[in-house]
Amino acid sequence: MKAVWQLWLQLWKRMPVLVVLAILMWLGGLVIIAMNFREEERPVYLGAGLCAFASWFWHIGQGQVLRSLCRPESFLLPDFRRWLAWTAAIDVLQWVILPSLLAALFVPSHVCLIAAALLLVAALGLATGCGRRVGLLIWVVFIAAGWMPQVVAQVVEVALNSPWTAPLLVLAATLLLRVTLLPLLRIDDLEVEPSPLESTSLGRTNTTNIDGTPQPRGALGKRVAGLFDYFAQRAMELALQRYRRHPTAAQKLTLVRRLLLPHDNPQAIALRLLLVAGMVAIYFFAVMHRQHFNAAVVGAYAILLTMTRFPQLGRGMLRMRPNLADLYLTLAPDTRAQYQKVMVDALLILVPVSVLTALAYTLLGSVLAHAAEPGRMLLTAAIVATSASLVALAVHLIGPQGSFGRAAVNLVLTFGSMAVYWGGYWLIGAIGYAAGGMTLAVVTISFGGGVWYAAQREYQRRAPCFDAPLA
Repeated sequence: MKAVWQLWLQLWKRMPVLVVLAILMWLGGLVIIAMNFREEERPVYLGAGLCAFASWFWHIGQGQVLRSLCRPESFLLPDFRRWLAWTAAIDVLQWVILPSLLAALFVPSHVCLIAAALLLVAALGLATGCGRRVGLLIWVVFIAAGWMPQVVAQVVEVALNSPWTAPLLVLAATLLLRVTLLPLLRIDDLEVEPSPLESTSLGRTNTTNIDGTPQPRGALGKRVAGLFDYFAQRAMELALQRYRRHPTAAQKLTLVRRLLLPHDNPQAIALRLLLVAGMVAIYFFAVMHRQHFNAAVVGAYAILLTMTRFPQLGRGMLRMRPNLADLYLTLAPDTRAQYQKVMVDALLILVPVSVLTALAYTLLGSVLAHAAEPGRMLLTAAIVATSASLVALAVHLIGPQGSFGRAAVNLVLTFGSMAVYWGGYWLIGAIGYAAGGMTLAVVTISFGGGVWYAAQREYQRRAPCFDAPLA
């Protein structure tokens, strides 16, 4: 059983904080059930709910661990599947059977329902941790609860009293586990690792295992990713053709941009905006059909989404260091500063792309939310997105390389941009579009331009680094 013990310890080694919190909540739920001296039903349901909440987080972590363990070479280990099954049995005993048996002492009539619900919660957490989109079905319940709370309450009341609820929950959990585990237990070739600087805004660059290997994608995800890759390949071929006809410095810079930023060509940007617009529209019609918020928050959220691209730039540039040596030899610059300047000029395209993205998101949100002053939102978003993008690009270009430092810088940039947006929105509303917009632009863009000017000079002064980043 040493192999089972090592498998069970994997989550403790990789996510100790999550494990401690989940175990404490699980023990708290068991204590609440066990100390029900009056033998009432409410403490039992409260304790079972706390156990389910802990099980949700625990199995999200277990899904991430399982995703990294189930690799083709792992199945070469002796009895790997059998020891994995024993680990799963212990997991079910801990998170489903034990709380259910304890609850059976006080509410024997509903013990089957509690056990089935705990099993379904564990399956949902495991599916979410494994990256399966079906694990997000739980959000459908939350959306429905916020949309039609009275209907949901009636359905829950009927389900609690129906004898078919427990079997249906077990069936749903079984199907969910089948959909989640079958791809993991199937031996396939790994997906091709994506470019660190690609951007689909669909989470593609985040679908990696704990050990950094890319996670297999579903059929829909592969089709969408294939469409993005087709546009990237087409843009690269066109850039090559134009460079061969006219080998100018501008065409060389376009080639470098197509290489470093494969999904920042016009076709990919349009597809990305279209997909995000579709998801946002569905969200608004499903959840926000009754406007109960200030429409100006849409612009702030657009700035937030725009700023998420730049932390990816910092991480991606570190991961691409060894590959950039080939680019250096291909460009054959006369000086190191010349190569650094090519990199700076190529990455500067992210600023207008970010401004365009922020304006598109703000315009879409203002239409869906029926904003009273869409022009004020668009003007503020354009100015703030320009200055914030310049600062973010500068900071992530020469800023800290450690994960903690990058996270701290990202937090400061994000909250600072949001604060500037709200301040600029108020300023334009207080003194008018012309005066307010001019004042905001002079202050913010001059600051962003100054930061960018200093950062790109510092970047050109530094020597290129092609060493792989430390783990």
